[in-house]
Amino acid sequence: MIYIESKDNKVYKELKKLKNKRYRLAYNRYLIEGLRFAEEAVKSEVKIIKLIVTEEFYNKHKEDLDIFIGIPTVLLKDTLFNELSDTEKPQGIMAEVEMRDLIPEIKDGIFVLVDRIQDPGNLGTIIRSAEAVGALGIICTKGTVDYLNEKVLRSTMGSVFRMPIILEGDDMLFIKSLKEKGFRLLGTTLQTSNSLYDCDLSGKIVICIGNEGNGISSEVLDLCDMRAIIPMPGKAESLNAAVAASVIIFEALRQRLMFNA
Repeated sequence: MIYIESKDNKVYKELKKLKNKRYRLAYNRYLIEGLRFAEEAVKSEVKIIKLIVTEEFYNKHKEDLDIFIGIPTVLLKDTLFNELSDTEKPQGIMAEVEMRDLIPEIKDGIFVLVDRIQDPGNLGTIIRSAEAVGALGIICTKGTVDYLNEKVLRSTMGSVFRMPIILEGDDMLFIKSLKEKGFRLLGTTLQTSNSLYDCDLSGKIVICIGNEGNGISSEVLDLCDMRAIIPMPGKAESLNAAVAASVIIFEALRQRLMFNA
């Protein structure tokens, strides 16, 4: 165990770089925060490079750290830890973990495409809902918030460790390859009268969720085989992107459970 009390420390400087997306991608590593999140990493067999804890947390929770035996541990001065933390009241524990390149299976099932989603909480919740229904993967178009953003990671509650994430380029090659393999794209839009509940979401399906303010881009919408709206007989004009995604994802699951009954 090493103790760091200066921001000029080389190890600390390297940790702080991981707050920046460019360095996360360059080093193939990122930071996660919280005891439960770090435990999820261990359970999901994610490689933990090092554990970072404050003196106070270490002294109060030594018994909770048994699951991390064998992992290099850094004891960090509270003020330095707070500079790394993205929360108002840090728990006092985080971990540096290695990115996983999870390859999605291409078979009958559900992919969820997020098109320029900006809110970290929305993306994290969508990833969590997708894992809950056994989705094949998440496709992020260019312009979508970084899925390794601290707030996104927390919102996934560990699902990010187990869900394949595909970063799509401007050429939409992955999406086009799915269409060639028989996947149908469903786009949600207010510019249609087709109800979600009249759509066949069985088989190979890609559920497309658009930007919070502008919806699905024309580039993605042009690739969609189906366009649908979620019926809302109440007075609300729209749903939060994560809520809308969950409604559609679980409708796809409901149909599959009925067909397989």
